[in-house]
Amino acid sequence: MRIIVKLSGKTLSEKKSRELVCREIVQLARQGIQMLVVHGGGQQLSQHCKEAGIPVAQYQGRRITDEVTMKAAKMVFSAINRDLTANLCSHSLKALGMSAFDGGLTRCHRRPPIPVEIGTAHEIETVDFGLVGEIEGVNSEVIELLWGYGYIPVISCLCADSEGRIMNINADTLAAELALSLRADRLISVSDVDGIYTDPQDPSTQIPSLDIRTARDYLSTGVFVDGMVPKVETAIRALEQGVHTFQVLNGLQRGALSKCTQHGIGTLLVP
Repeated sequence: MRIIVKLSGKTLSEKKSRELVCREIVQLARQGIQMLVVHGGGQQLSQHCKEAGIPVAQYQGRRITDEVTMKAAKMVFSAINRDLTANLCSHSLKALGMSAFDGGLTRCHRRPPIPVEIGTAHEIETVDFGLVGEIEGVNSEVIELLWGYGYIPVISCLCADSEGRIMNINADTLAAELALSLRADRLISVSDVDGIYTDPQDPSTQIPSLDIRTARDYLSTGVFVDGMVPKVETAIRALEQGVHTFQVLNGLQRGALSKCTQHGIGTLLVP
């Protein structure tokens, strides 16, 4: 079985929570599952920028990345990758930290300005997200080679274009593209919530299972907000292109990740 695990920055922000996530990954690895870990770091980057006096601008959960923010992202994401990889290695796993451009894993270009819906008036504005990359292709041989030697790749969301410009890339998008290229059985988005809710403020509204049609309806009616919008949009694209299951679960809940294939864990998005 092949599983792509995407870890949000929130699950890695504290040493205690990072250790819990790593122990869950260890349990999965002991089940003989081929695994790849992608991590974000949005919370840590935003905190660093605020402390350094760098403006933080986002539209529907998508970050605008200028030159100054990109410099901060390289430092913050690399630090997260080092800490996470070292923690996994301390459990005797053969974890190998890398970015999305190492070994030619991905080919990317800078995202052109795109129309984005702004505010409650649903006005459309064209937004230039700056140094944000879009994936053109994935060289799955890089991961297949690492898996063949028993390594678990741990990938940060830094990509690069053909001229060597390093750019930011949405971690959910990166994980989805890798899942498609590697024909993964399951793509898991690990955050600090138990799943997807119809009301983010009410845990009782968690959705156990969601198909593409219903997910589109919820998107169009504004049920999903902020960072959940790009996450669900990415899930829909991944499912339409061949990923069997997209799962959202709580990485801070003991046993949720290591028992992800059991019934009733998180929210399952299916075709």
